[in-house]
Amino acid sequence: MIKLYMGLNTFDSAATEFIIRSAQGNLRLCRNLCYGSLIEACSEGKRNVSIQHVNNILIQPHWRSHEELIKQQVN
Repeated sequence: MIKLYMGLNTFDSAATEFIIRSAQGNLRLCRNLCYGSLIEACSEGKRNVSIQHVNNILIQPHWRSHEELIKQQVN
């Protein structure tokens, strides 16, 4: 088992701004994005969460809106 300790500045400023913008004021979405991004960073063995980790979470289907998913299926 590998233990990975995260530092005090776990999220870089770009990732933090992106999470806040993407959550649109919804605290549950903000928490879930932070949690998912942390898991993504840890799975790569990184100590800091970058905007790429947040992007990897946001491209998953359950983060997309219902309208986006319908448009994707039609195309």
